[in-house]
Amino acid sequence: MILYKLENMQRTHGSRTVLNIDFLEIRPNAIYTLIGPNGAGKTTLLKILAFLDRPSSGRLHFDGQLIRFNEKHLHSLRRRVVLFDQNPILFTGTVRKNVEFGLKVRKISKEVRKQRTEEMLALVGMENFADSETRGLSGGEVKRVALARALALRPDVLLCDEPTANVDGENQEIILNTLKQINKEEKTSIIFSTHYLSQGQRLADHTLLLQNGSLSDLVNENIFRVTLSQPNAGKILCKLTEQLSLTLPNDRVPAGIDVAKLHIDPQKIVLDPKEKDMVHGTYLNGHIFELSQDGSRIRIGIDVGIRLTLSFSLGKYDRKQPRIGERRQLFIPYDGIVCTKSDLLKS
Repeated sequence: MILYKLENMQRTHGSRTVLNIDFLEIRPNAIYTLIGPNGAGKTTLLKILAFLDRPSSGRLHFDGQLIRFNEKHLHSLRRRVVLFDQNPILFTGTVRKNVEFGLKVRKISKEVRKQRTEEMLALVGMENFADSETRGLSGGEVKRVALARALALRPDVLLCDEPTANVDGENQEIILNTLKQINKEEKTSIIFSTHYLSQGQRLADHTLLLQNGSLSDLVNENIFRVTLSQPNAGKILCKLTEQLSLTLPNDRVPAGIDVAKLHIDPQKIVLDPKEKDMVHGTYLNGHIFELSQDGSRIRIGIDVGIRLTLSFSLGKYDRKQPRIGERRQLFIPYDGIVCTKSDLLKS
């Protein structure tokens, strides 16, 4: 059974393509994490899956239905799918009134509203705040109340845009444990975006990597711990080892951190580059130590001071003719690198 199916989907804004997905299937009752840098298209994808935005072209199926994007049809679908926003807004008044608001709109009885509100506040550990005014809550508490408000609607699908962003470790743990619990007990399908690779590894059944609006299926290759510094304006130095560093523009690195996780897309690395065409990125030299076939692609292992994996089509492999033991030059473009925060480094 398939929950969502996307085919040849694009979302454009003017001349800019912000989402370009050839094919994606998402199964029900599972947890998916969506990672990628700022501007990769994560929020756009979540809004389309929530039926709050529409693709410029392509097809979207939900629960076996082709979505037509007319308001009458979308109204019923939006009752099954809820988007938990990165910066939720609570209404003036008490925590209780906020959590029961959506239930009231849906004309749920007062008795059921009361019971469900109390259950959801207990689930997120905010039951003692039920009659508190929302204006006195911390940022993490606001997110927990907003999560309770979303869950009170008993959605089939919960979409979360950076649910743990800008909250402390204690609130992060509560939010993540809540997501895990409702998936296990209620079979709620969950898709959440995050900057933390480790959250996906810990919580999710599947990880999706978005880069420049497109999906990469090589999310578990070429992941490294790096320290960050700024030797000059506009550029960040990402240090992988004492001898090896890459540079990235400021806007491709999360602000306010000095340690991060770096993912280098194996399909973006250029072997034997023509220098005149390679401007925005880093050149490296290394020895090929491994060649293997993975379906219709060839995996190439090359040691440049760290061990990198490249992924080639059979046609490109035939043209490049790499051999084990050879020394070859690489080019890693900026758009082949994703730099994210990592809470794994605390352990």
